[in-house]
Amino acid sequence: MKIDFYKPITGNYLDISFAKDDIFSQKLLGPGFLVIPKDTHIYAPIHGKIKMIYPTHHAIAISTVDCDILIHVGLSDALRHKALFDLHVALNDEVKIGDKLLSFNFDFNDYNLVDYQILVVFVQKKQLEIIKESDKVIELNIY
Repeated sequence: MKIDFYKPITGNYLDISFAKDDIFSQKLLGPGFLVIPKDTHIYAPIHGKIKMIYPTHHAIAISTVDCDILIHVGLSDALRHKALFDLHVALNDEVKIGDKLLSFNFDFNDYNLVDYQILVVFVQKKQLEIIKESDKVIELNIY
């Protein structure tokens, strides 16, 4: 299935296999990206419905007809405090591309890189193929 995926945050996008967590790097939840963020705001990468918000607000999932996307902040427990995030959506909200989902209330310099790296996972998909990439959009085939 071909989709236009709008990058949810400014940063360096790497294959999820570079994650320092086996659940993500081995793609047990699905393929995706490891993002080294350069911004403190996460935006909706697709039109969909907010399917899940973790109680500490470090993880959020968006559901569409074609796929579910998990956006997960951090690979350690350092950022598992609700006060470190401003949530801009609620469970079951309909979101459009570019709607603000989450903002960070912390300074990257106060944490290790692994603490705030962002994982973007295409849940329960087997593979993704990048067709074309720009600063804002990644054209993908996901299977």
